[in-house]
Amino acid sequence: MASRTARDWLIWYFRQPFRLIVWFMETFARNRERLKEFASRKGVAATIKSVFILTFFVWLGIFAFLSTDEAGDRFTCVAKSLWPGAEVTSECAPQPWQDAPPKP
Repeated sequence: MASRTARDWLIWYFRQPFRLIVWFMETFARNRERLKEFASRKGVAATIKSVFILTFFVWLGIFAFLSTDEAGDRFTCVAKSLWPGAEVTSECAPQPWQDAPPKP
């Protein structure tokens, strides 16, 4: 009887990860359907898209203008070169899309 209980417990123990994965997949599928219904409402999809785009540009600004390490400086130079009014320091290498600096 004890071996039967241990065997049943082992089967139960090794099935749990698979049950958890199935539960996550079912929950993901349900939430995806709910999101699809929600996004199909008038104006909701455009609002969600606008929020994502705005968030992207906010993070781009944070990385471009506030990063200070070496890789961040390189990214900052590239990002600042995209805006004509941004101050680009002399240590920034000219980017391919920028006009060549005037020769003295």
